[in-house]
Parts: sequence; structure tokens; C-alpha cells
Amino acid sequence: MTSPLLDSLLARIVDSGLLDEPVAENGLIYGRATIDAAGTVVTVNVDPELEEDHDELDEEALVEAVSRILSVGESRWRDIIDEVADDIDEAVDDEPVIEQVDLRDDLEATSVVVFADAALIAFDAPKQFPDSRILVQLDEDLEIANIEVRDRDGSTP
Repeated sequence: MTSPLLDSLLARIVDSGLLDEPVAENGLIYGRATIDAAGTVVTVNVDPELEEDHDELDEEALVEAVSRILSVGESRWRDIIDEVADDIDEAVDDEPVIEQVDLRDDLEATSVVVFADAALIAFDAPKQFPDSRILVQLDEDLEIANIEVRDRDGSTP
């Protein structure tokens, strides 16, 4: 069972056309969409962060946040990829790498969780980090707030 707030947000997202076949489930809205700058289709989860005592929702902010991440410009997307690759390369400087390939070429966006004031992008890097996911949190200006490499089970390696 969904809430009237979630149903209303779902209707706004359907009307926006941003997500393919969006559905509301477990307090989230799920759908698929293309990040144009990345040229890849990702799963998009919109998290309105509904609380039990929450009786209002800024639908406009959430729809804008979805639009912002899906329509990120190519130069900003390249900057994000560069910053992620540089940060991870620096962090694993002396670690043995399974395959010598530029991380920039290995990163594949797979999903995005959108909040009103942030987005969390999950990347796979199948050649360099086959057993891990790379999580990148962006703020509302699409600036990187946090980068984390996690094992597929959710733990930090």
C-alpha cells in the first residue's frame, strides 16, 4: 500500500516523462532512465524520505533533482568520472590492480538514488573492481560529496 503523498509524486514523475514505467513501492519510486552524458540506462530510485509524521512533500524539488542528474552536461559528467578515478587511484596507489585499464574507461553507472538535495550514483568497474561497487554521492549542485568503494555485500573492503 502506498501513501497519498507517494501516489501524488508518482503521478508527477509519470507526467514528467523522466522515468520509463515508474512504480511506487516500499516508500520509493523506481524506474529506468538514460543519463544522457554517460550514454547509459540506469535504474533510478526516487527517495522522498517520507517519515511517519510527514504530511508534506516537495514534489517539485524531487522532480528537479531527477531531471538534474539525468541531464547532467557531458563536461560535468567527465569531471565527475575524472574526480572519482583520481580519488580511487590515489587511495589504492600501492594496491595490486587486477587489470591495467584506466578506471575512467571501466566505470559504468548502474543506478541512481535521488533525494531532494542529493544523488547517490552506483558504478560498477568490472575490470578493476569486479567484486565491488563504487558509490558516489553528489550534492544538489552535482559536486562530489563522498566516494566509497563497497563490496557487493555492502561492506567496505
